[in-house]
Amino acid sequence: MYGYVRTHAPELKVRQQEYYRAVYCGLCRTMGKCTGQCSRMTLSYDFTFFALVRMALTGERIEVKPRRCLAHPTRKRPMAEPNDDLALCACTSAILAYHKIRDDLRDERGMKRTAATVAAPFVGSIRRRAMKRGYTDADRRVDVAMRRLCELEASRPPSVDEPATLFGELMAALLGYGLEGNLAKLAHTIGLHVGRWVYILDAIDDFAEDVKSNRYNPLACLYGDPAMTELSPEKRESLKIALLNELAELERAFDLLDTADDPDLSGILSNILYLGMPREAERVLFGTNSPEKTPENP
Repeated sequence: MYGYVRTHAPELKVRQQEYYRAVYCGLCRTMGKCTGQCSRMTLSYDFTFFALVRMALTGERIEVKPRRCLAHPTRKRPMAEPNDDLALCACTSAILAYHKIRDDLRDERGMKRTAATVAAPFVGSIRRRAMKRGYTDADRRVDVAMRRLCELEASRPPSVDEPATLFGELMAALLGYGLEGNLAKLAHTIGLHVGRWVYILDAIDDFAEDVKSNRYNPLACLYGDPAMTELSPEKRESLKIALLNELAELERAFDLLDTADDPDLSGILSNILYLGMPREAERVLFGTNSPEKTPENP
């Protein structure tokens, strides 16, 4: 995905840092087991967050063991053992990566298209592995959602709300995959607003490059000024309010998560919602914070 859904590491307790690192590394290891070693290159902060939320929803808790890996062969690191929620995130991440590359092959030019062409055989392989593990319906949902989003973007609507909602619905479908009843509704709400927040923030982040390359950017179409190459401070403040509204909806949903038995998980999710995501938004909007070292990449 995009890497915007981060913790704010300085405010995490040491125990929480170890927990987050264990989930991050455990997801990486699970990806290798479920969808092949190449899939580990698609590891992201966003799907680590998804894994944490899934465990908060389902009540599944991690079992941590010290293990070595190719990236850190000299000493053992705490890693979460594979579980159902990590496997789901590994497989849905592979499926999303495949459809994202396929979308890039349709829309991109130059070096980005070349990079997508090189990556296509690898993401095709990891997607097939995910399909063999029973995620054919997830693949179908992503395919339909990505096609709808592609068609909407091709029409260049002067709205950020429509494409952001489509992307949010895609994230909601992945986060709530296999859940039922109230858990499915709660997962849908969280996935929807995380997806909308990510899409809006990515549009802000890519605005100048998209305008220069004449690629679709919902904000460029919304403001309708072909001479605009940078977002004004006033527009950035307005977009900040839109992003805060998404976080407010997330806060209401997070209040319904039952993590009383796991204060470390609860603390990490609160850190992401109240510190990590707002700081990342400030960085993209105003350049006030630079990407920091995180527990998984010390």
